[in-house]
Amino acid sequence: MIVPNENYRLNAQRAIYVTGVIDDALVSRLTPQILRLQSLSRSPISVYIDSPGGSVSSMDTILRLLNLTDQDSSGPCNIITAVTTRAASAAADLLSSGDYALAFPDSSILYHGLRRFEKNPLTFETTSMLADALRLSNDYYAMALARKIEDRFSFRYVTVRNDFDEFRKVKSAPLMSDLDCFVEIISNKLSADARKVWAKAKERYGRYQALIDSVLKRTKKNFATQTIAEIEADNLKAIIAFELKKNRKNPQWSFRTEGLGRIADDFFLLNEYVTTYSHDRLQRWCASFGKWTLPTKEAEEIDAIADEKERSEKLIAKVRPILQPIWSFFVALCHALQEGENELTAVDAYWLGLVDEVIGEIDLWTIRDLDEVKPDPLPEPNETKANNQEAIPTAEPAGA
Repeated sequence: MIVPNENYRLNAQRAIYVTGVIDDALVSRLTPQILRLQSLSRSPISVYIDSPGGSVSSMDTILRLLNLTDQDSSGPCNIITAVTTRAASAAADLLSSGDYALAFPDSSILYHGLRRFEKNPLTFETTSMLADALRLSNDYYAMALARKIEDRFSFRYVTVRNDFDEFRKVKSAPLMSDLDCFVEIISNKLSADARKVWAKAKERYGRYQALIDSVLKRTKKNFATQTIAEIEADNLKAIIAFELKKNRKNPQWSFRTEGLGRIADDFFLLNEYVTTYSHDRLQRWCASFGKWTLPTKEAEEIDAIADEKERSEKLIAKVRPILQPIWSFFVALCHALQEGENELTAVDAYWLGLVDEVIGEIDLWTIRDLDEVKPDPLPEPNETKANNQEAIPTAEPAGA
């Protein structure tokens, strides 16, 4: 039986409608509606979205309003977001920011990098500063997106990994890694447009690995005695050697053309990888669902450790090498979504972890399924007896 939970259910009676461009005028229109709904109760607020996007700062303002507490220090209302027709740019970010996010089946979602529209003519100096600002902003929003959707993405991984062994058999590749299984299985479920951003994430992840291997071979290991600038200088030298080796067979390649830009990309990419490798969110992954990635015997051995701290440390140490590639690919995906134009269907958004549920798609597992589906209640003893009596046929009189 299904026991509905309001934290997963859209409610048009407690809803706001984000339609049209997201700007200051929309914020002004929605503010009294949000405050009124919050004052009436702390039940979830539904946010229906049909918007081409707009101002990121206006979107952030709407989110802050939705997550307000009250004078009694009550927690914020749960936010259920849903794209009805289209969520693009800032509207797509608003969609993924919901505590539970849904997509109507024929809706579309567009992700792209941050844009700036300049009124004044650009000079070399302003162009360079603008490029740096956009790079940093895209990195910031990529990691902000990662924080918003990591639970959805990890849920996809946990549910899909049950298919890995069978997938290896089908591919006749018993040594295929968990990451390769996951990447290929999900790729087969995506539209042609979504596979492009998935491929970009795979390429970015591949550069992580190639860079880190090259840099670790060439850089010093005494990081404790080096300043940050000295560590970065060693990394830059290793990156230059990496690019020289990679482009050795291309006589047209030079640092003056695309080389310097690639070195800058590599430098930020390396920093991104090192930062996320030690990220506390990766440790949270390991602690929250890492046990499900282990063989039953190993999981039981960890569960048997009495001390909670020791048990947690043992689990993280055991599963970190398993989940590290998945986490790095996930971060690469969040950055890939900030590059170019990424047009997605509702089902694409589900598999990429951007929404929790596609309305009407009963074959796509959701957290709601796990929480709302309960065992059917056992019948009362008197009811069972009555049913049994009804089931016994009575003999008709002779000669009837």
